[in-house]
Amino acid sequence: MHKLLERCGNPHLSLPPTIHVAGSNGKGSTIAFLAAMTKQQGLQCHVHTSPHLQRLNERYQLAGQQISDAALAELLHEVENINRGDPATVFELLTLAMFIAFSREPADLAIIEVGLGGELDATNCIQRPTLSLITPIALEHTDWLGKELSGIAQAKAGIIKPDCPVFSARQPDEAHAILQKTAARQRAEFKTSGEHFQCWQEDGHLLWQNDDVLLDLPLPSLPGQHQIENADLAIAAAISLGWGEQAIAEGLKTANWPGRLQSVKPFSPLGPEAEVWLDGAHNPHAAQALAIFLQQRQQRTPANLHLVFAMQRTKDVAGFLGPLLDLSPHIHVVPLPSAPSPVSPLELMEKVAATGLKVTVHAGLEDALAQLPSDRVRLLVTGSLYLIGNFLDLANKNARPKAGIS
Repeated sequence: MHKLLERCGNPHLSLPPTIHVAGSNGKGSTIAFLAAMTKQQGLQCHVHTSPHLQRLNERYQLAGQQISDAALAELLHEVENINRGDPATVFELLTLAMFIAFSREPADLAIIEVGLGGELDATNCIQRPTLSLITPIALEHTDWLGKELSGIAQAKAGIIKPDCPVFSARQPDEAHAILQKTAARQRAEFKTSGEHFQCWQEDGHLLWQNDDVLLDLPLPSLPGQHQIENADLAIAAAISLGWGEQAIAEGLKTANWPGRLQSVKPFSPLGPEAEVWLDGAHNPHAAQALAIFLQQRQQRTPANLHLVFAMQRTKDVAGFLGPLLDLSPHIHVVPLPSAPSPVSPLELMEKVAATGLKVTVHAGLEDALAQLPSDRVRLLVTGSLYLIGNFLDLANKNARPKAGIS
C-alpha cells in the first residue's frame, strides 16, 4: 500500500483532519451520525465507508456528495495506471482511490472506515488522525483475524496512533484491556463509554453525560436499541471537537444509513400490509441486537415472523441464528449470486435445520417473497449486505405504482 501511495505523491499525507473508525459492529451507523452532525455544524465532510450495497459510488462521499459516475471512472482509471498491474487487493486499490479523491477535494473533515481490521488495514496509512473511534468489538472475520477475541481486539487496536486521542464504545473486558494497554503504550488519551461518558434513554429522550456536560437530546433516527450505543460514541466525538448541542441533536434526528434496520415499503409480490425490514447483520453480536429489536416489535404487535436469509461461507451460521431461536422465525434460504463465497442454499438449509428452526429453500429472492403469506407478515431480510443490495435492486424494479389517474 505504501508503494502505491508513494507512486502518486503520498496523498494520505494531504487529507483534511481525519476521524478513523474501526470495530466489529456499528461503524457505519456511528459514521452516519457523525456525518449528519458535521453537516448540521456547517462543515464540509468527506466520508469513506465499505462495503457498498448497490453501487460502488456509495463508498465515496466528497464534501457531502456521493462521487459521480464520471469522476469515479476517471479515478479508477488513474489508480489502474498507478498500480501498473502489480499484485494488489481490490480493497487496496479502492482505498488508494479514496486517498487521492479526499486529498484533492477541499473539506473540513474526513471520516474513514477501515476494511477488515485496523493494524494491517489498507486505510491504516493514516499517521495522525484527529480522533480514532472504536465501535463494539466481537468475533468476526475469524478466517482473517483469528478465532479469539483478544486477537481481533489487537487488530482493531492497530488504528491507535501515538499521541492521538481514542474514544471507544463499551467493550468486553478482554477487548477493553487490550485497547487500554495499546493506548497507554502509544501515549494516546483513551476514553471509553461507561467510564468517561455515558448515554441512556429516558422518557422519550436521549441523555448523554460526561464530566463536563449533560445533554438532553432527541432519540436517534435509526431504529434499534443498539443505536443508542452508536449514538453515544458519535456524541462523544462531536463534543471533543467542540460541536454545538443543536448540531448534535439535529444530526441524531437526520442520520440515515441504508440496509441497517431499514424499513421498506412492500412491493409486489409481497402483500401490501407486509412489514419489511432490512439489516445486513452477519455476526452473532449483531444478531443479538436484531433479536432485541424483533422481540420488542413482536410484543407490541404480534405477527408471523419470516427471515429471508443468505450468508457468506466465512460467517458463523449457527452463532448468528442463536440469538433468534426464541423468536421461532420461519427461515427462507435464498442464493447469493453476487457474493464471492456464499454458502450454497442446500448447505445453508442443513445448517439452519440443525438449529431446529423451520426452513424453506427457494430458487431466488423473488421466489421467496412470492411464497410468503399474504397477511400479518413481519419480514426481515438479513445475513449479508450482498443480500440487502439484491433486495434493494428488486425493490427499485418492482416498486408499487402510486395510486392515481395515469
